[in-house]
Amino acid sequence: MRVPPLKLAIYPTVFLAVLLAVWGCKTRPVTDRGDHGERVAANQPPLAAGQGIGERSGRDHGVGEQGIREHRLPSTAEGHDHLGPLPFAECPVAGDSARKPDKLLARAVESYAAGAFAIAYSCADMATELLDTSVEAHHIRAAAAAALGRHDIARLAFALALALDPDDPETLAAAAEFYINVLPPRHRDTTSVGLEYARRGRLRARAKNRRIGRSLRARLALLEAQAYNDLGRGDEALERVDRALSLAPALIEARHERGVALFNLCRFDEALEQFKAVLVAVPDDPYAHHHLGLIYERMGEEQASDDHFHRARELAPGDFWPPVLLSPAEFRSETERAVAELPGELRQRLAGVVVEIADIPARADLVAVTPPFSPTILGLFRGLPDGIEVAGGLGHNLPPQRAIVLYRKNLARAAKTRTELDDQIRRTLLHEIGHLSGLDEGDLRRRGLD
Repeated sequence: MRVPPLKLAIYPTVFLAVLLAVWGCKTRPVTDRGDHGERVAANQPPLAAGQGIGERSGRDHGVGEQGIREHRLPSTAEGHDHLGPLPFAECPVAGDSARKPDKLLARAVESYAAGAFAIAYSCADMATELLDTSVEAHHIRAAAAAALGRHDIARLAFALALALDPDDPETLAAAAEFYINVLPPRHRDTTSVGLEYARRGRLRARAKNRRIGRSLRARLALLEAQAYNDLGRGDEALERVDRALSLAPALIEARHERGVALFNLCRFDEALEQFKAVLVAVPDDPYAHHHLGLIYERMGEEQASDDHFHRARELAPGDFWPPVLLSPAEFRSETERAVAELPGELRQRLAGVVVEIADIPARADLVAVTPPFSPTILGLFRGLPDGIEVAGGLGHNLPPQRAIVLYRKNLARAAKTRTELDDQIRRTLLHEIGHLSGLDEGDLRRRGLD
């Protein structure tokens, strides 16, 4: 599955709770590495081309639907990794205190909380020089580097912290946050790494139940839910987010993520109530507005849909842009041009296959697989692939007529320009022809047609 690169807003305040837990909630000295526990392997998401239907999603390898959520780690990177030296800032800790890791780390956390990320990085870096086995120092250094857009440094610092203590729940939570919500580009592999960190952190937090606060356990469950939503596994996301809410009922991010899971599971009425509740708590949440726009669009409430889409664009113009919406006739003409441009062999494969145009996916097509396809898919193949014959004796259970469906409004939201839209139409058409030929999502991804 494939979407254009996505930039989402990144906010420091929520992630700060995990960072403060590193410093304020530890019951062990910074030199202790804690216990090691078992590793739980992350499962790969199931292929989604079964039951005679294949789809091309508006999510990047299942990751990063436009407007899915806000990020929590602050960043000046705007989706790119800064190269070259970090911004220099002198750590203000001086004298004897500059030789005490605890003093340096306390100032690093204080500076991070104040948004002085360069100072936080400098103080944490000094602490690592004095005590290179300090998990906390490497953890805070990683968070500050990520906030400065130096994802390369952040990755190495998180890796070093987890090499020192592979099962520290606070560091696992921060690393999961980084891989799921921050590290560009959004990709199913990085999300799977983050999911494994969150899962392992949850297991270790459960083993250390007396020492680990409910808020951190809720955060870890929420991170798992976010990863599962991004991987197109809404049923598992819903189970994890309900666990997070049982631990922290007031966690509004979990309420938001629950809405995302319900939306992805095509439980639109329930999702509607979740996003309404989010807006009661956070009236200017652009991502909740965007999802409400999508839901009202499905309900046929055009004015309400337009109002919420417009508000989302006002609040986060870098994340939401005006759709490149062609009229049905214009879209049909562009699709016909795309078909005419196909090589002869591919055009021949379309013989007997209807190429349909629809505004958005029908619910019946979405729920034809378990878990359902995302409502933001760009295209879909319906029917049996080439070479698969209908078995005798099926009676009324005949497969649907073979068809490729392109979704006009979903494609319009996936592009910023007419050129991008034309490219998306052609890539989506090729993707669905791949399903017609019997290729699954993994096959298409390896061919660069995700």
